[in-house]
Amino acid sequence: QVYIKASNVAAYDEFGISVALSADGNTLAVGAHNEGSSATGINGDQSDNSYHQPGAVYVFQRSGTVWSQQAYVKSSNHDNFDYFGAGIDLSADGNIMVLGAPYEASSASGINGDQDDNSATHTGAVYLY
Repeated sequence: QVYIKASNVAAYDEFGISVALSADGNTLAVGAHNEGSSATGINGDQSDNSYHQPGAVYVFQRSGTVWSQQAYVKSSNHDNFDYFGAGIDLSADGNIMVLGAPYEASSASGINGDQDDNSATHTGAVYLY
């Protein structure tokens, strides 16, 4: 039905390393765990490539047979080599998304801990949107 690429294609981003499709087939999330923008949050500056492999996720929505990008998602605390977007899942209706960053380095534990702490190499984190 469609061929999809990142809106900010760059070599070695590995767009498609992880994918999730909602049960209704209308929402698609695609990970690019090597994407290098320094943006944070949702729909930040995609043109910057000053970081090394913090990762990103692209969310696409389908209307009929037409797909369009709805969001460009970055972690709230990216760092080099976090690999945000290495794992993705969507709720059945596509309204909730969970993303993994296996190399995120905070030593915080539990929910909403200190995201700026980078004292525990490769401990990993999960983000819920």
